[in-house]
Amino acid sequence: MDVYWEQFKTPFLCFAGFSGVGKTTLLEDLIKRFSAEDFSVGYYKHDSHRFSVDKEGKDTYRAKHAGAGIIAINDPSHFALVGDNDFKQWTITHSLEQCDCILIEGYKQSPFNKVVFLDAEGALPIPIETPGIKAIVHQGVVREKELDQLQVPLFHRDDLQSIYEFVRNHFKSCASPIYGAVFVGGQSKRMGKPKFSLSYNGISETERMVQVLGKFCDKVVFSSRSDLDMDTLAHLSSVERINDDHIGLGPVGGLATLMSRYPDKAWMITACDMPFLEEKNFEAILKARDPLRYGTFFTQKERQVEPMCAIYEPKFILPLFEAMSRRELSPSRIIRDLPFKQVQIPDADRYNFMNINTPEEYEVARTKREQEKQAL
Repeated sequence: MDVYWEQFKTPFLCFAGFSGVGKTTLLEDLIKRFSAEDFSVGYYKHDSHRFSVDKEGKDTYRAKHAGAGIIAINDPSHFALVGDNDFKQWTITHSLEQCDCILIEGYKQSPFNKVVFLDAEGALPIPIETPGIKAIVHQGVVREKELDQLQVPLFHRDDLQSIYEFVRNHFKSCASPIYGAVFVGGQSKRMGKPKFSLSYNGISETERMVQVLGKFCDKVVFSSRSDLDMDTLAHLSSVERINDDHIGLGPVGGLATLMSRYPDKAWMITACDMPFLEEKNFEAILKARDPLRYGTFFTQKERQVEPMCAIYEPKFILPLFEAMSRRELSPSRIIRDLPFKQVQIPDADRYNFMNINTPEEYEVARTKREQEKQAL
């Protein structure tokens, strides 16, 4: 199996067995069920034989055999690409990773996670010690006594609902651990002093956000510029500071740095200038999290996106770096048209997502926070 599958951040599962055991029929049913629940499903067929997508004598056939490296053809509703192995990895990575999950037909000899089909006599198509066997599908006959040692579920081929639930739960279980980050590296030009140092009710908003994120995340860090003096937060020395590797790119560069430093982690992020965010807002987005998407974010009316109180899954690193390469530095524009899970902000909570950018806004927010504390 191609080794680049090891780097895939979209969960996938192989369905392996001899020809004629019902793999395609089962996969067709799974695709329908996933699609009915609004999952975007990628399907990948591994053919051990040579295949052809064009007929000899056709224009594309002639162009390919004349030496063209990549052939593209399209009609009003479809398109197809034909390329050699050098083109394969890039194409598969960019296309299939946009899906929520991937169903692979074939690759029974691979070491990756797989559902294995027994033949009509109950025989395994691969040695029982092959790594990655997660479930067995049979046709009514289970011959191998050694299957007990695998300690994996056995399903009849016609038990479609149970197989679907198993596959769906498997994909959901692939969720990455969540790290948290408080972004403190803004220029604060309108405020006149670093916004990370602003305090409410005797505690800086930065420290409050560290405490809040610490309730939901395995680790919390600061995302900062390297030239930022953060001595006022010295008492938070246990919080790792990660300086931007991508200078001058704002939150996009900070997020890219975090995701590069810990590529197998999801990130729950927030900013130090949103003093009305509450613990319940982070609880809500974590509860709504869909780890199979690029991430989960809040949205307000007219599709207004809130990118600084959001969860970004590891697979987001690819479109993030692509956006950076074309100098797209607005997180809202990057994520708006990608397959993210969207959570509508209740009207009663819209004020919670307000940013504080000027001394006047800070005084209003500080007074309001003090009044809220007194009212408790």
